[in-house]
Amino acid sequence: MSTPEENVEIALDESSDDDARESAIGDLETANECDRLAEIVRDGDVADRYRERALDGLAHPPCSETLRRLSEDADLPESLRDRAAELLDETPESSGAGP
Repeated sequence: MSTPEENVEIALDESSDDDARESAIGDLETANECDRLAEIVRDGDVADRYRERALDGLAHPPCSETLRRLSEDADLPESLRDRAAELLDETPESSGAGP
């Protein structure tokens, strides 16, 4: 299994194949690596499909604050900010794993 750092490198590496990039983003999502997914979303050199996939990976309660920051990030394209706001509205406030 790759480390979070390696997964970010794979996701950002244009020479990696699509399956490897998708898998790396999925691994970051599974591990709730919110800041690392946001790093991919913010990288303007990455193809939109990977930025959008990383953004979708943030739609979990532990990443709500990251989604909120992205929805307000003036440096992001409006389409990504709007999608972050939509995901934030759709994300439950908790994972339901309470006592």
